[in-house]
Amino acid sequence: MKAMVLAAGLGLRMRPLTLLRAKPALPVLNRPLIHWTLELLRRHGVTDVVINLHHLPATVRRVVGDGRTLGLRVSYSFERKILGTAGGPRKVRRFFGDEPFLLVNGDVLFDFDLSDLVRRHAASRARATLALKAHRRVEGYGGIVTGPGGFVRALAGLPHPVKGRPLLFTGVHVLDPDLLDRLPAGPSDSVRDLYAPLVAEGQRLLGVRVSGAWYDFGSPPLYLASQLSMMSSGFRGAGAARLVHPEARIHPRARVTRSVVGAGAAVGEGAVVSGSVLWEGTQVDGGARVSGSIVATGGVVGERESVERTVVLPAGKGAKQRVALSETGRKA
Repeated sequence: MKAMVLAAGLGLRMRPLTLLRAKPALPVLNRPLIHWTLELLRRHGVTDVVINLHHLPATVRRVVGDGRTLGLRVSYSFERKILGTAGGPRKVRRFFGDEPFLLVNGDVLFDFDLSDLVRRHAASRARATLALKAHRRVEGYGGIVTGPGGFVRALAGLPHPVKGRPLLFTGVHVLDPDLLDRLPAGPSDSVRDLYAPLVAEGQRLLGVRVSGAWYDFGSPPLYLASQLSMMSSGFRGAGAARLVHPEARIHPRARVTRSVVGAGAAVGEGAVVSGSVLWEGTQVDGGARVSGSIVATGGVVGERESVERTVVLPAGKGAKQRVALSETGRKA
């Protein structure tokens, strides 16, 4: 089976982290975010994946390569202009051939039974099948309302609002590739330009309520909170108390709790790190305090310095090295 991972977005809400790397290349529990997705795709029978790129494309290519180390064949589609969630797949229409394919967002992390989703799609004879979940903030994502048999009646109020309890569209779907032939070349959106018109025409669009974890990495606060939650739940074997890379250097008299520490990171004597994520190659000097923060590669927390709810960036010409989490998502 084939799949596409959407990885071309600018990641504006994730700034300043996405000034350093594309969002799918950001480290999550000491692995690139996109690795978690590709691993799950392979586990459910996917053999070939295309990834679209635009923002900092080299950072994604660097961590994925040709996919062989992940057991996949990976190719890329570079977009000089971002084509959107439907325009991106439309550009590589030939890649999919004639069989249904999986389309997934590259900026979320999930653990669904994709094989069951594909089976449900085939059995329903739907044109597309969307993975849906209950979510306490579903309105913030644009809810999907289904009717009898699970068939979609409205997507974010399109083609028209209908009554019913909305579910979250997880950004994971199976679709028949000939649907892409409906779209003109250029930018387009899967919900607005593809799925809403299908529903308006009375065609079958299935919504399947899935179980399993789903984490949003839409902003630095969510990026931090999601990783702490993943550790607490033991996501795919993650440590509950802390996750320290074997190549990290933590002084015996330092204290690290409920945090992720990357390869080559150094935490000095008497330092305290709690509820934080330290990327690879970071430095927390002796006596420093790091709480509820993200330290990016090259970032340094100096001796006895204290940072809380902060993104620490590497030194650079004209770059702001400390950004409060509450101020993220803006141009740094």
